[in-house]
Order: sequence, then C-alpha cells, then structure tokens
Amino acid sequence: WNPCKEHNGGCSHLCLNRPGNHSVCACQIGYELATDGHTCVVPEAFLLFARRENIGRISIENADNDAIIPVTGVKDASALDFDMTDSRIYWTDVKVKAITRAFINGSQVERIVEFGLDSPEGLAVDWVAHNIYWADTGSKRIEVARLDGTSRKVLLWKSIEEPRSIALDPSECYMYWSDWGGQGSVERATMDGTSHLVILAKVGRANGLTVDYTERRLYWSQLHGTPAIEVADLDGKHRSTIISKDIGRPFALTQYQDYIYWADWNSGSIERVEKHYGANRTLLHRQLDHVTDLQVFHTSRQLGWNLCAGDNGGCSHLCLARPGDSSRHCACPTHYTLHNKTCQAPTAFLLYSQRNSINRLIWETDDCPDVPLPIQNLKNVRAIEFDPVKQFLYWIDGRTQSIRRSQDTGSSVGIVVAGGGAVHQHPYDLAIDPYTRLLYWSCAVGDTINVTRLSNGSALGVVVRGANGEKPRNIALHPDKGFLFWTDVGVKSRVLRSRLDGQKRLVIAEEKDQVTALAVDKDHDLIFWSTKQRINVADLTGKNMRTVVSSQLSQVSGLAVLGNYLYWMDKDQQLIERVDKNTGLSREVIMSKVAHLTDLVAITNIKNANHPCGPLTNHGGCTHLCLPLPHGSTECSCPQ
Repeated sequence: WNPCKEHNGGCSHLCLNRPGNHSVCACQIGYELATDGHTCVVPEAFLLFARRENIGRISIENADNDAIIPVTGVKDASALDFDMTDSRIYWTDVKVKAITRAFINGSQVERIVEFGLDSPEGLAVDWVAHNIYWADTGSKRIEVARLDGTSRKVLLWKSIEEPRSIALDPSECYMYWSDWGGQGSVERATMDGTSHLVILAKVGRANGLTVDYTERRLYWSQLHGTPAIEVADLDGKHRSTIISKDIGRPFALTQYQDYIYWADWNSGSIERVEKHYGANRTLLHRQLDHVTDLQVFHTSRQLGWNLCAGDNGGCSHLCLARPGDSSRHCACPTHYTLHNKTCQAPTAFLLYSQRNSINRLIWETDDCPDVPLPIQNLKNVRAIEFDPVKQFLYWIDGRTQSIRRSQDTGSSVGIVVAGGGAVHQHPYDLAIDPYTRLLYWSCAVGDTINVTRLSNGSALGVVVRGANGEKPRNIALHPDKGFLFWTDVGVKSRVLRSRLDGQKRLVIAEEKDQVTALAVDKDHDLIFWSTKQRINVADLTGKNMRTVVSSQLSQVSGLAVLGNYLYWMDKDQQLIERVDKNTGLSREVIMSKVAHLTDLVAITNIKNANHPCGPLTNHGGCTHLCLPLPHGSTECSCPQ
C-alpha cells in the first residue's frame, strides 16, 4: 500500500513514500515545509551557504528544511553572495579559479570570471550599481566587474598582503575587507578604491565580514587565538566581543534582523545569537561541516540607493559610488582611459604570454600594471602578435601546431593557419605587417618563413626557405622600411635581413652563441638581438653594433622596444626587465616570479596612415606582396 496514492498523502507539493507504509511531505527548491508538516510555503528569508562542492540553502527556523542547490561544476566554493533583483547567486571557487553565477533554483550556471584568478577568497555583490567585487588572496588584489564579468578593473593592488573577506555598504559607498597578512587588519576604502585606510589593526584572522545596515555596525569572526565573534562601528571604533565561549571555529558569518548567524568549521553546526549581547543562543543545524560562507537571502540585506542606481550613473562601463550626495565615478576596465563618460582602449602597451595565458602590461600607469586577457582555452602558447588595426591578438598553439586569433575581449576566436593534416608543420614565431595586412610566420619543420593573408587565412607562399643548413626561427618586421629580419640557428648563428619578399639578403651579425630573440626599433631604425650572454643592437645594415646589456642574463627569449626602453624576458629567472634603450642604464625589474614565460611583444598604433602599401593605395595594386621603396614608390613582388 502506498500512502502517497490517496490525496497525495495530504502534501501540498511532494509526497515521498517510505518503508513501512509511511510517507513524508517535501518541497521543491524555493519552498520550505511549514510546521504542519504538509504545506509548502515560500520562506520570508533563508540561509545560503557555500561548502566545498556544494551551494545550498537552509531554513533560519529549523533544521528540517535544507537543500543542495543543483548547480554544476562546483569544486571548492569559497565565497558566496546574491543579487535579490534577479534572484541570482554568485560564488568563487578556489580550485576551479573562477567566479560563477546561477539562478537561485540552480538553473543557467554561467562562469563570469575565469582568467587571472589565483585564490579568490572573498566576494560581494553591489546590488545598486550591479557590480561584483572580489578579493584574491593569491594575486593580492581587489577587483570589480559588472555582474556579467565584463569591464573588469583592478581597484587595489598596493599595500595589500592577504585580502580575504569583503563586504559592501553601497548606501554609504564604502567597502570593507580583512587582510590576513602580518598581524591582521580590517580595512576600508570607497567603492572606487580610493581613500584606503586601516580601521582595525592587529585583529588576527578576521573572516565573515558583515555590515548591519540598520545599526551601521560591522561584524566579523575571529579565527586567530581565542575564536570569537566581534563587532565595531564602521570606522573601527567601539570594538567589542559578542560571543567567544564554545563557538569552535566560526568561519562563516552573517547578520539578519536581531541575530548573528555563524557556521562552525569544526563541529559542522550553524547557530545564532542575539546581535547586541550574544543572548538567546540557538542551534539551527548540525552536521554541515566546512561551510566557507553564509548569507541571508532577504530584501532587507539589499536596500539603499546611490547615484549609480539609475542608468548605470550615465557611465559606459563601470559606475563606482563615492561618499557624498552627488558623487560617483565613471571608471573603465584596467588600462582603458576615460574620456568624458566613455572608455578608450590603450594604444601603446606590452603583451607577454605564459604557457596558458596572455597578459597586457603597461608599466607607467596609475592602473595595475598587468592584467590577463579573457581568452579561453589557451594551451601551450608559443608566440604572440597583435594587429593594432583590427585589435586582433594572434598566437601559436603548441598543442595543435596552429596559429589562432581572437579579439582582445575574448570574442571572435578562430584559426588562421590550421595544424595537423597532411601538411606537417611547426609554427615557431610570427609577425604582422599592418599595412599590407599580411602575417609572416616561421616553420621549424620546413625551415621556412611563410606569408598568410590576415583577411581570410589564405596562404600566399614562402618568402624564405632555409638552404645549406639554414634554420630560420625568430622573425621581426620593419614594415615602414619594407624589411624582414630573422635569426638563423643552423650551421651558423646569425641575424639576417631581407626585403619583405625574402630577396636581397644581408647578414646583420654572426654570433658564437645562439641568437634567441629579435626586436626592431621602428622609431630609430635599429635592430636588437639577444644571445645567452648579452643583448646587442645595430643599425639596419648591421653597422654601429654595440652591447646594451651584458650581465645577469640567463635565458633571454623575448625582446620588445617601447618608447625609450628596451624590455626583455628571462625564462630561467622568471623576470621581465627593462633598460634605457640608448644608454643601457636605468635597468629595473618590471615583473618577477612570472612562471612559464613564452613571448614578449610591444604594441603601438600604426604611425604612417599614408603608407604606400596601405589600404588607401589598395596595397600598391599588388596581387601578392607590396614592397615600399624610397621616396614613397612601391614594387610588387611574389613569394618563392
């Protein structure tokens, strides 16, 4: 006999048959079972929790109403928040190294940030401006983006050691976070990252920061020394302890109405106490161990207003609130510059690649110097190049032996030169002629330098074919002069120059050690190259050669010239350095501890819009190769 067959067992929603002719009523996600044991109701408020491989919800009233929200791909959830407006939850995952969101019922799981995260331990939603903030303990940064992950900006990266828990107060336009570095602190800044100050020093390991928006106070759990739950004013004054007796390790914390809720990492219990004096302690749930974050899902936790509330504050990308009745700041993604209320992309920068990432680097900027580009599925990146005309990034994929491209926003990913198949090839390096819209690339199997159209990926042919033991590898272009430079790592170690069609060869230099990188200074018509021991420079004919750097080099494998500086990367030392390109002085380390470096290039806008081989002349009227000649004339040529 099945008791659920008659009148659904008296249940308003689900009736579950149990052994022994018994049944119990249950509710779908989003409902809780009322005290009558039969009726499902929509709760006024409930607790959300993050716990290793789970995101879940439990009742704030009893232990019988709990559910795992059916979201996929959770490996090690660390921080959690929600947006009441569209009923979405957001969480960080320190194992996947991503920030993900889904609707409260678990549907439409979407990774919104999955690049350049190391250990994202803190997360907070700005429900007024529709932004999301996070603290990354590994990269030592606090960042912000739109709720869909776009317009990402690094807000704080200086004077930060181990940022952990983060909380927002959009009405007053402040953010708060704990820092576990040194003796520990709780710190504050405006929501645009300015006015940074320490409001509580020597607090040990504070976690679970929570703002009481009604009484204007800040709560946190103390994990260092004697565990406790503490509170202070929002300026750090009047600090006091709410409860410290027998609370285990209160890792996660939140506040709702008159109560503080916390999760004990050790015992797996979730409890609450009255928020003023720690009275009326109540056990809500057992056996929910290793909870990393708690939030109460209720409208009272997301009230308030600021100038970013309407029409994104009139901003094109990010609206970041500042204290004051008439203050808000339009901000841009990192490295973009603000003009009135719109953002413009950078025009002069470095790109460097690691095995599985490509990053933009601008050293002399008020922004964070380096940021990852949001390009998916980067594996074994061997070399990179950038087209400043169409804003496309090109790279060699060492896995598939192909050349791929994408816009720097991560969109329009495609293959330019396919790998595999009948043609056995091994792309080694690449360079772009922005005027003729051609891609030059060297092949380590055929010992050739090849030319491909950027527009459609069609092959034009070979311009350099290694003969008599020659092995072309690194390549660089001087499109304004019509020159192609390459390294030969065959019988002799050399730097060579030719026209862009491979004709009229000239040996620039011969070296004892293998030449490992090339860079052209287009402003001063110089060619730089590196060996294991030194970095040299000469004019475009190989004359007036001199050494720029001759000490403390290990494995230079990338050179770039930008402005007055020569930059290089050293794989062994995991460094990016620079010197004054003219004097070799003012040497400084730009970045250190950068593992798996593979390439470094400098990017600037094209300088000659009236180039004789440019689009204004239909590339000189040439079907294949257009070569610029002195005095503005051109010559058409063909590959070999």
